[in-house]
Amino acid sequence: MSVPSTLFTGGLVFDGEHSPRPGLGVLVADGRIAALAPAATFDGFAGPRVDTGGCTLMPGLIDAHVHLAMEATGDVVTTLRQRPAADLTLRMLENAQASLCGGITAARDLGGVEWAEVAVRNAIRAGRHLGPDLRCAGKVLTITGGHGAWIGQECDGPEAYTRGVRLNVKNGADCIKLIATGGVLTGGVDPLAPHPSTEEMAAAVRMARDFGIRVAAHAQGVRGIRRALDAGVDSIEHGFELPDDVIATMIERGTCLVGTLASMMSLVAMLDGLPAYVREKVERFSALHFDSFRRYVKAGGRVALGTDAGTPGNHHGANAVELRHMVDLGMTPLDALRAGTCIAADLLDLPDHGRIAPGAAADLLLVPGNPVEDIGAAADCRRHRGLWKGGVDVHAALRHPSAVRRQFAAAPTLAAAAGF
Repeated sequence: MSVPSTLFTGGLVFDGEHSPRPGLGVLVADGRIAALAPAATFDGFAGPRVDTGGCTLMPGLIDAHVHLAMEATGDVVTTLRQRPAADLTLRMLENAQASLCGGITAARDLGGVEWAEVAVRNAIRAGRHLGPDLRCAGKVLTITGGHGAWIGQECDGPEAYTRGVRLNVKNGADCIKLIATGGVLTGGVDPLAPHPSTEEMAAAVRMARDFGIRVAAHAQGVRGIRRALDAGVDSIEHGFELPDDVIATMIERGTCLVGTLASMMSLVAMLDGLPAYVREKVERFSALHFDSFRRYVKAGGRVALGTDAGTPGNHHGANAVELRHMVDLGMTPLDALRAGTCIAADLLDLPDHGRIAPGAAADLLLVPGNPVEDIGAAADCRRHRGLWKGGVDVHAALRHPSAVRRQFAAAPTLAAAAGF
C-alpha cells in the first residue's frame, strides 16, 4: 500500500527511550521514520500533516507474551479444544487485529496450535492483512504430562528437546518457549514444581542459539526458574517466586522478566467463573506473584511488557493495561513505557521497532497529554487518539476499534482486585 509522506508536529514526542520532548517533528515516508528533528526543520513541507498538539506521539506498544489461539474465556482449554482448526486460524487473525487496534504494533506469540499462528504472521508480513508484526514460538516444549501439554510438544531427555527446537524452526518458529515449571491453567500440575532438568533446557537453548533465535521460559516456581537461568534462557515469563538471590542473578545476566500481570489480575477479578483447579492456584499464588514483581522492580531488574493475552478474562485488545499494572506495582511511568517499547523490541529482536528514530518502522501511537505524568493516557486504549502501522492509519483501515474498547472497559485494575 502506497502511503504519502506525512509530518507529525505540534505535541510531545516520546522516542521510546527518553522523557517526552516538545518542539520536534516526525516525518514519515514509505512506512518508515524519515526524520526526527526540530519542528522548524520542516517549515517548507507541503505534504499531509498530523497536528499532535496536546498529545504525545510515541512508538506503538509491543506485547512480549500473547496467545492468539486463546479467547479469554473462563475455561480456555475447553474452548480451544472445541474450536475447528479453520475457524481457529481466522480467530487468531482477528485477535491479532484486535491487539493492533488496542495499540499493540508488535507481539510475541508464546504458544500456538499446530503452527497456525505462523500462517497468520506470514500473511501479515506479506501485506495480505493488516496486523502487528509477530514473533512466533510455535509449540511450547514441555515434559510428558507437563503444563501446556494440551497445546505443546511433549519432550523427555536432551535429545527430545533438541528435536523439539528443530521441529518448531522447520515449521517457521522464530523463537522458542520452554515450560520450566507447572502452571495455573493445566490441571494436576503445581506452578512451583520444576519440570525439565537443567540439561534438557540447556540442550534446547544450545540448538536455538545455533539457529540464532531467543528462548523464553515459562517459569513460576523458584526451582524451575533457577534451572532455566542456568540453561541460559533470555526471559523468565511470569516469575511468581523470585527470592533476592535469583533477582540478583537475573540482573547480573541481563535476563528479562515478562511479568504478565494482566493475566493474574484478570484471574483474580473472575475467580467465580474459573474451573476449581484454576481458582485454587490463583488464590495461592497471586499475592506471591505481585510481591515478586515489586521486589524485582525495586532492585532494578529489566522488564519487558507482556500480558499473556488470551488467558481467562485477559482480552486481546486490552493489552495496554499492563502499563497501569506495572506502575501500580512500583515501576515509574517512564520505565513502564520503555518496557513496552524499546526493551520489548530488544527482547523480540526487532531492532527497527519500539523507537522513533530515522529508519525505524513508522509504528506510531498518539495519546493525550503526557503519559509520563498520566500513564492511563497510554494504558487505556479508549483514550488513544491515533494509531499508525507502517504509516497506515489503523483505525481507518480496520474500522473496528470500538469493539476493542468495549473489551477494555472490563479490564481489571490493581485497585479492583480484592485484597490487593
